[in-house]
Amino acid sequence: MAFSQSVIRSQAPAKCGLCETDQPIKWKCIDCCKILCNHCKEKVHPEFQNAKDHKIVNIKDVGQPIVVELNINKQYSTEVSGVDYMSYCDDDSLWISDNKDKVLQRVKPEGTKLNILSSFNIPVYAMAITQTNNLLISALESRLKQISNTGTLTDSVYNVSPFHSAAVHITSDNKVLVGCINKDYPEPGRTVVILMNQNGDHERVYEHDQHKQPIFTVPCSITSTSNGNIYVVDITSYGRYRVEVLGRGGDIINIYTGDTEINRDRPFHPTDIVTTPRDNVIVADVRTNTLHILNNAGLLMTWYKTKLQVNKEELEFPNKYEILMQG
Repeated sequence: MAFSQSVIRSQAPAKCGLCETDQPIKWKCIDCCKILCNHCKEKVHPEFQNAKDHKIVNIKDVGQPIVVELNINKQYSTEVSGVDYMSYCDDDSLWISDNKDKVLQRVKPEGTKLNILSSFNIPVYAMAITQTNNLLISALESRLKQISNTGTLTDSVYNVSPFHSAAVHITSDNKVLVGCINKDYPEPGRTVVILMNQNGDHERVYEHDQHKQPIFTVPCSITSTSNGNIYVVDITSYGRYRVEVLGRGGDIINIYTGDTEINRDRPFHPTDIVTTPRDNVIVADVRTNTLHILNNAGLLMTWYKTKLQVNKEELEFPNKYEILMQG
């Protein structure tokens, strides 16, 4: 069975988003989401409110459309009621978790089956594989759990007190990013993303933007790209999601809330996010069965429909917001 063909939209020749003339397009303001000619970049855009805080990039760095083609080569059956999270190990084994039954398994494909190597009864709200093949687990507690590559479950050195962890990601330089909510959630409180080194030391806390406003509401999934940008799936309220892109310095350089065409009938609902070896970012939008493919500046390059139609009953599942509410 093959996935449906990806969609690339044709476009008319682009004009400057300010003067709308035929002047050559050279720049894009990430904050304004406008493409600019040289004249408007130098003379018009600087007059915008807070323009000095805006990030402008060369249009060549925005990325070009790509053609995506995916096919299912093999399928495997599992006894768990649902696979909510999955992480890949270097030995071709997989960690899969089932939130409903609070089951975590390490499995390995053999033929058409998944051979169970180990199994744990533990709630999993997020997980990530370290470069040494250890599994880090967010169990909605202050300290991350760890399962060694020999199968031993222990507390890790990664502690985000006074918060609870809700998301975890391992960067390319083996540092740990943890999305955190307050311990009394859903009561109002601080929400942050914490960067830690391999010793568990807190190197940076991302909490406020360049205007001293809170960045996150509920950071529920994280990835990063080689240029140092951090992508966070944030739940702003029940049923409302966005992907926030932070630069290396912590400033917000883009906010992606879905696409007007893809999400015309159903709201953007990302359940997970991952970076590819080519430094693109794939966002899984479960309500439309779509993979949104962003470049390393957080801009949509293309998308891929994994199914042509979504049945109503497929939309009736607990989302991360509901799971966190239940604790």
